[in-house]
Amino acid sequence: MDGTIMSDENIDQTQQDFELPIFKSQECESTEIAPQVTLDMFNELQLEVMQLHAEFAKLRRQFEEQKNSDS
Repeated sequence: MDGTIMSDENIDQTQQDFELPIFKSQECESTEIAPQVTLDMFNELQLEVMQLHAEFAKLRRQFEEQKNSDS
């Protein structure tokens, strides 16, 4: 990424467009002990996913614009 930080509006819009499913532990079929994930860790990962989602949307838009200008 280019190092820019998304504004709250962009994050809110991205979050509305893309929501991660949150599974309860009993919905996951595993005999292993569930890893301990803090809310801060989850929020940090969710923010990274939203930033990647926004970056891909930007790249998709640039690709479409380039494709249309080549036509």
